[in-house]
Amino acid sequence: MKNYIAGLFIASVIIIGMSSSVFGQNEINLIDTPTAKLLEKGSYYLNFRFYQEGGLLIQGKAGLTDRLTVGASYGGTGVVGVETVKGNPEPAFSIKYKFGKEGENNLPFDLSLGYEGQGYGKHYKEGDEIIIDGHPKKLTKSFYQINSMGFYLVLTKKVEKSNLTINGGLNCSLEDDPGKAGISPFIGVQFRVTPKLIVKLEYNNASHKKTKYKDIVEGYSGDKILRKAGGEINIGFKFLYSKDLSLELAFKDLSHRYASSGNRIFQIAYTGEF
Repeated sequence: MKNYIAGLFIASVIIIGMSSSVFGQNEINLIDTPTAKLLEKGSYYLNFRFYQEGGLLIQGKAGLTDRLTVGASYGGTGVVGVETVKGNPEPAFSIKYKFGKEGENNLPFDLSLGYEGQGYGKHYKEGDEIIIDGHPKKLTKSFYQINSMGFYLVLTKKVEKSNLTINGGLNCSLEDDPGKAGISPFIGVQFRVTPKLIVKLEYNNASHKKTKYKDIVEGYSGDKILRKAGGEINIGFKFLYSKDLSLELAFKDLSHRYASSGNRIFQIAYTGEF
């Protein structure tokens, strides 16, 4: 598994190195939530997300047409540092189709429908052991710390004569987390402060219920909580180093759904043409 992740990382770097094209940035995502924007036909997007416990997630997307973007991702924890590498159980796939574009047929916003199978943060795998109150307990369910979007409908609207863009939508995750909502809303904004700096703010999983350890492990009957009810507030700062390369620092879970302190991630994103 360690060699698999390392090989994927090296291959991605080679692809970047071989590309000589300069391609404009596409805000197809905020932090954990999607926008209605797509990649243009013949373009691709690579993203390296570094997160807690030495985690690295590699995501790739390609614009097959101007209305259809597809992608795949894979990663795991322990990639950075000295801990044992623990890969995610399987690669995840994504697809997004644009139904309408702002200004087209008098539509006031971009509108897209998609599927995203990639969750974020730590992956809880059925059969693995976690420590609760000093005792090992076996997990009975598999899910990501931040559920994958699953199926979603999203709209994006740029506010006239400003650098502000608003995103919002509904999603239905397919993961086995007992606290997830059947359908949950998400909302976000992005603001271009300068030509090279973009600030992002989002609220995700707004309808999620609390998740207790007794709901996900066997042999435990206490009331200790893994995740509080409500959604996660995330804020990110994206620096456009060049037209094709960007760096991003994000502060996640500022609403403390999982912990008393937030979670920080760092991302490197690259766009190009094929």
